[in-house]
Amino acid sequence: MPVEKAQRLLNLIIGLSSTRHRLTRDQIRDTIEGYEPLPYGADEEARRKADASFERMFERDKKQLRELGVPIETVEDPVHGDEIGYRIRPAEAAMPALDLTAAELAVVSIATDYWRGAVLGGDAHQTVMKLASSAEHGPRVELPFAALPAVANDAFGSLVEAVADRQTVRFEYSSVSSGAGTRTIDPWRVVLRAGIAYVIGFDRDREEPRTFRVQRIGGKVRPVGEPGAYAIPKDIPLGALAESGDVATARIALRPESAHALRRRGTPVGAEEGWELYDVDYAHADALVAEVLALAGGARIVAPAPLADAVIKAATAALEVERG
Repeated sequence: MPVEKAQRLLNLIIGLSSTRHRLTRDQIRDTIEGYEPLPYGADEEARRKADASFERMFERDKKQLRELGVPIETVEDPVHGDEIGYRIRPAEAAMPALDLTAAELAVVSIATDYWRGAVLGGDAHQTVMKLASSAEHGPRVELPFAALPAVANDAFGSLVEAVADRQTVRFEYSSVSSGAGTRTIDPWRVVLRAGIAYVIGFDRDREEPRTFRVQRIGGKVRPVGEPGAYAIPKDIPLGALAESGDVATARIALRPESAHALRRRGTPVGAEEGWELYDVDYAHADALVAEVLALAGGARIVAPAPLADAVIKAATAALEVERG
């Protein structure tokens, strides 16, 4: 069974780091999993082709590892100078210890949540646990968007991988405007705005670029077809997700001792029937609505009316789904 390139590179690093002296090309070819040994009993032509194939692969791998900063040394035999070998000194290849503050560790922890359920999910969480055991202890750092549902959505990692592989995907999706149904898209880019994840791509059924909120994807994101099936355009239409200088202001009512992130961004403007009123600037209405919803009754939008209606509509829909 063929070995994936990433696994072959890792095997090469382990092999060159473990040798006491060096490994020659023949030894690398015979001992490192991922390289094909010379066919037994092959004729001269077959051997020549196999040698050429190995040389091309090994040169590409060696170049890529060096570009990644892996210090592969070329070592000549002290007796037979024409016999070249290779090795990696573990001390030179080791990364310096990471010294993360409590705030930095909190950000890394959120990043691992995006990959929960993805290929590296388990490894990522194990790494964060090791970092946490050695990080300095400090005051609790509040990250206002850490608990939003999009963060824990397994679809996020699958979509990022699909973008990297240029692979079409299919998933179940529901929205207020078009209802529930199956979408088949060529994903171009995954965008985060205020803790909310979106995927932008070409909708194959509607034959036009579309933007989908990852939180509204149901079930698994399934790859369709082969990798490399499409090209990502140079200019991706971000639409409302583009970084915009257009900022509006919303008046938001907050329960006492709640919604501290909104309080810090806003300006107090009074109180009304037990609610504390704040004017909060925002650039993306969808993100502000999601932030208010995530507070589960700790905040409500007073104005503008369309945002207030959007919160009520989303909360009502969620209750109907909960009741079945």
